[in-house]
Amino acid sequence: MASPSGERFNVRVPKTAELVASHVRRRIVTGELIEGDALPPETTLMEEFAISRPTLREAFRILESEGLITVRRGARGGARVQVPSSDVAARYAGLVLQHRGTTLSDVLEARVIVEAPAARMLAARRDRASIADKLQKELDSHEMRDSEHFHEFNALVVELTGNETLVLLTTMLEHISQAATAMYVRAPHADDDKLARKAVRSRQRLINLIRAGESDEAELLWRNFLTESGEVVARAIGANVVDLFG
Repeated sequence: MASPSGERFNVRVPKTAELVASHVRRRIVTGELIEGDALPPETTLMEEFAISRPTLREAFRILESEGLITVRRGARGGARVQVPSSDVAARYAGLVLQHRGTTLSDVLEARVIVEAPAARMLAARRDRASIADKLQKELDSHEMRDSEHFHEFNALVVELTGNETLVLLTTMLEHISQAATAMYVRAPHADDDKLARKAVRSRQRLINLIRAGESDEAELLWRNFLTESGEVVARAIGANVVDLFG
């Protein structure tokens, strides 16, 4: 095919299976199909789309690989809907970064860039007092050295912004950060108790700044804390992302 200027370019025509997958995908993401819904029997779908069984099953494989359906074989089998999951996106992003040989330091630096502004957003909100209450409840609900809890706190900071794009990006980065922290805590370190106490103090200080509406200070504190804690883990592990998942 040629453009108006005469330059030739190739246009890839989607395969029939891709078009069928696209149709079903749209019904899922728009909510027409919900979690657990069974897709119609294969024979019904073959008639609806005027396609062969191999083409339909290729479409199913596409949707399965995207985590949008599960398929059970056999007499009582069939395809059922799964809603799009941020966990699936996080795992896939991890695979891409592993393949590219991404360093842990690279991921933790991106995490600071993405997550630190969330503290400013919360401190600038009119409902910052109730936000601070939710964060305080989260901080108070676990043991001081519970590293998994710390990641839950971090995720809550972003979740409370209500920005779904930010939440998705953070889920992807925290998935890798959490794996790094899990590797870090497998072995004891001389300053573990000191770092745990600092982690609690920093989160408490963040809550106080959000409650007071100190947006500049809240972002700066959170940026510094995420940077420093990330450097501690990266220095101790010194790993590529691929090393975190085996």
